[in-house]
Amino acid sequence: MRRFILPSLLIGILLSGCLSGTPKSKEKIVFVSILPLKYFADKIIGDAYKVEVTVPPGAGPETYSPTPKQMMMLGEASAYFSIGYLGFEQSLLENFKSTNPDLQFFSTSKRIDLIKEEKQHGDHEHLEGVDPHIWSSPKTARLIALNIFDGMVQIDPSNSDTYQKNLDLLLAEISRVDSTVTNLLAKATSKKFIIFHPALGYFARDYGFEQLSIEFEGKVPSPKHLQTVIETAKSENIKFVLIQKEFDQENAEIIAKETGSKIIQIDPLDYNWPEQMISIAEKLSNTPQ
Repeated sequence: MRRFILPSLLIGILLSGCLSGTPKSKEKIVFVSILPLKYFADKIIGDAYKVEVTVPPGAGPETYSPTPKQMMMLGEASAYFSIGYLGFEQSLLENFKSTNPDLQFFSTSKRIDLIKEEKQHGDHEHLEGVDPHIWSSPKTARLIALNIFDGMVQIDPSNSDTYQKNLDLLLAEISRVDSTVTNLLAKATSKKFIIFHPALGYFARDYGFEQLSIEFEGKVPSPKHLQTVIETAKSENIKFVLIQKEFDQENAEIIAKETGSKIIQIDPLDYNWPEQMISIAEKLSNTPQ
């Protein structure tokens, strides 16, 4: 996975406020990495803190570069809720930990049975990375919500009762989404689907599906890999190709043309997490929307 690298010195200068004479905001702030996490955090936190998101709409978390304004705001934040395995997080969060020791960090991946990539090396296998798309399934979303709740109680125990009530409401909503998704997927005629970027690994695992990725090991697919996907699509009678809106459609169009499939756009990074989960299930079940 590609990584964003920013010199530690620049981050330290920005966080310390040396480049700006503006006074610190009195508003209490927590940060999250991506929009789906902001949805969960907003539901739990309410108006006790303002929830800021690092990766804005339309940007990709693999290579995103935070703005100077965001880094200044991080210097005033009380907590950061991360996935822990996104491309930009790998280098950036370590720098923040060393330059802003008062900022508390919480991983929303705790408790989750992570999908780990295995690669063959001679006569044995090694783990080479974690699938970071933990928000892509209602089953794992419950654990993300619990992790955010635990973090908020730690930094703001006086509001724990409110956070508990909000958590209960959110968990009930996630359960409703889970039930809707389960009922929709029961109508699916195929248990396999093609997707450009493999963002639905947890969704596929938790509901008994298999995702076939056009992207190969985070890179543009080779002609050989494209041909393998095309042959699988034909043999499995897969008639649609999912693609996230931030990715180029060229290779998806090649597969669609060769197999007579339809390209369908999805947006798993959208803020409206319940709507996206149900929409993806509708697409996989061929349910009219």
